[in-house]
Amino acid sequence: MNMFVLCGLLALLAGSVCIYLASAHQRWLNKALPTGPACISGGVLLLLGWLALGQSMQTVAASFVFVTALMLLWVVFPYVGALVVLWQR
Repeated sequence: MNMFVLCGLLALLAGSVCIYLASAHQRWLNKALPTGPACISGGVLLLLGWLALGQSMQTVAASFVFVTALMLLWVVFPYVGALVVLWQR
């Protein structure tokens, strides 16, 4: 795997986690992160992830991978939160 792809996917994961944890309905933490700083840092990480993906593949392919990974992550995160709540009981 190309190093840019790996760094891009890790930045994408970190950015989407930051944005998810800023949501009021997240279940990972007892209290949501402050919205402003978390969303700004998440957006910067998402941009860096897209740019890293763009270094290793064409722009259209990088955009497709970016959007597909975001859809996957933001669908999986609530289920992970539900599992965390079940494990804490």
